[in-house]
Amino acid sequence: MTKVECPTCGGSGFIADPSSGESDEQTLRDRDQTTSDQDQTWSDHDQTTSDRDQRSAEEDQHAADDDFAGGSDPVVHQRTASARERSRRDRAEVSTLRDEAAKVRLETADGRDRSAEAREHGARLDEEQQDDVAVSQEDMLLQAERDRARAAADRAKAAEDRFRAAADREAATTQRAAAERARIEAQHDLELAATDEVTGARARKFGLVELGREIERARRTGERLTLAFIDVDGLKGVNDTHGHPAGDQLLRLVVETVRANVRPYDIIVRYGGDEFLCAMPNLTKPGAKKRMSKITTKLIAAKDGHSITFGLAEYEPANGIDEFIGRADEDLLNARRSRKGA
Repeated sequence: MTKVECPTCGGSGFIADPSSGESDEQTLRDRDQTTSDQDQTWSDHDQTTSDRDQRSAEEDQHAADDDFAGGSDPVVHQRTASARERSRRDRAEVSTLRDEAAKVRLETADGRDRSAEAREHGARLDEEQQDDVAVSQEDMLLQAERDRARAAADRAKAAEDRFRAAADREAATTQRAAAERARIEAQHDLELAATDEVTGARARKFGLVELGREIERARRTGERLTLAFIDVDGLKGVNDTHGHPAGDQLLRLVVETVRANVRPYDIIVRYGGDEFLCAMPNLTKPGAKKRMSKITTKLIAAKDGHSITFGLAEYEPANGIDEFIGRADEDLLNARRSRKGA
């Protein structure tokens, strides 16, 4: 059989050649097997993207369930934000894969059209040349019709892939926005939970975690770390005489004065009712004493003059957080005894 090029499509057909009839028909069968293999490959690909769609949907559902169960818990918000981000990335990747699948399917469809053109061309050859053709004219036309039907199905599937890829990209964009909102909400909730609502200082639980980090940093780097233990003098008398709102105002004044006279990265923690901690990295005990004395002077000079008593401790490698705080507290008690004895 002799190969003949189709003048309109570039496809090829075959005319009788007794010495090669079987091998040329094998060539057509090989081409069909190639497109069949491509179909199987992209069928597997479709299953993969479907599985990833399902995983993304489950991630979204788990995130929603966690949000509902956790209320405004900042840890839950952080976890659900991470889940949504993973889901968004999956959908973005699936979108790219579907675009690639659509491209390959269109190429496969074009190949099937060329094959159909070739078969139809071969079927239209002069009947005298068809005497020794292994495949009958009717079979060739039937196979060409099948090729065209499958090519149309490929194009329809490619269009569906592209439509779904666009939907995936839109969903990924929506999820990106939702993940960003969740991150902002989580940060806001965490900040609220970490802040003492009366004074604006760090709440005890979160403040001690931050102090622990500073201790670990000092242990690792060998840098100085000084802790001030601050007690607000006369808070009970203010509460008893002027009411608790006046006492809260005094506490806020103390924190505002401390904050105005330390560095932005120094940590101020409300440790108890009228007790505060102030952790000052890279500062020696004499330097910290100078700062605390200045704060005391400013409070005394303020309207209705108030005062604080403070104790200081410089971090030592053998100290845990409790020992470190205890040493500062002991220094405060010594300062109070000295003042009473003076």
